[in-house]
Amino acid sequence: MLQAFQGAHIGACPARSRARVGMLRPIRRAIRQPLALLATLPVLLACEAESSALAPEAPQGVTALNQVVTLGPLNASSQDSLVYLNLATGRLVPVTGSWDVALRRYELYLRSPALGGAGDAVLGYALGNAVGATDAEILAATPASTLAAFQAVTEAQVPALSAFRASRLLENQQGYLNLGGIPTANAGAYWKLKLATGGFALLRATRITFTRTFAVDTVVLESRLQVGSTLGAPRTLAIAPAGQAVAIDVAGNRVVTQAGCTWDLAFDPNPSRLALSVNAACGAGSYPGASAPAFADATAAGDAPQYVPFLAQLEGPIPTSVMDKGGPFRYNLAGTQRLHPTYNIYLVASGAAVYKLQVIDYYSATGAPGFPTLRAARLR
Repeated sequence: MLQAFQGAHIGACPARSRARVGMLRPIRRAIRQPLALLATLPVLLACEAESSALAPEAPQGVTALNQVVTLGPLNASSQDSLVYLNLATGRLVPVTGSWDVALRRYELYLRSPALGGAGDAVLGYALGNAVGATDAEILAATPASTLAAFQAVTEAQVPALSAFRASRLLENQQGYLNLGGIPTANAGAYWKLKLATGGFALLRATRITFTRTFAVDTVVLESRLQVGSTLGAPRTLAIAPAGQAVAIDVAGNRVVTQAGCTWDLAFDPNPSRLALSVNAACGAGSYPGASAPAFADATAAGDAPQYVPFLAQLEGPIPTSVMDKGGPFRYNLAGTQRLHPTYNIYLVASGAAVYKLQVIDYYSATGAPGFPTLRAARLR
């Protein structure tokens, strides 16, 4: 896994050809439905200006039935904070507003109480139209060549509401990392931990560094131990694994032997894993902290609705992993350390409305990562 990050893309990207933007390049059957190609869009958002964090340029809401609308590039470039999109208005709004989709770099989530969204949860359904596509087919796809397949999805393909699902907790042993380049610690992500002793703590990673041979040199963890109903001050633990898996006693803020119930977390520095796991055999578990309050401002670690036996990530019907072929992106397909849109199509049920949604780009007009562009239309 780690070798794929060598020389990773940080900000620059190859210039895009304007001629390519207007060209209709057919994508093979694994990505599009076997329907006739329709006329392509004359201008695509690859040449649009960047948006500000709360006001996309010339926003257009997804209100008229079957009208394809392009939203973005949306500024979701923060490593820490989500931004929140209202599909009906086409605008980014505060978390306290009415929103349907939350975005952070390559991650997309649907509104749920676990994300601080008020009201009923927004539900989703993945059509999986590009799951079977080869990497070469994904690389050959363009916003223009996939437009017809997107337009061909109609209300007739909307399943019963019982087939839609809300967000849930899944295992993500690399959830403490920022991917899409040389891995860095995602200090904005933290977890509420139930410890093997039955106590509680907050935990996050604040730094990860590598040697010149891309072995893990140091991982820095920060924790706040809960005593009674009070969370203590942050404590730092620097771990130098030297190529070996290590176990961590969070309460003691120390590296220990991985035996019995004396440890809470284990770190595997293998470049193909870079994994954090919990001591599930002794009842340890985790729950992802919310985007607000942040790690430093949280007041409790023992108030999670559940503690699952792994390093948890909130997941919904739109996979957030670049390793999942059902997700919006695949990574490093051409050896350029870039994210490539898969053009997977998702159905989103928000109240009485049902939308179809597709991610068609990850980069701004100047090549900055974390500026996704969405294609959407209302089916119902």
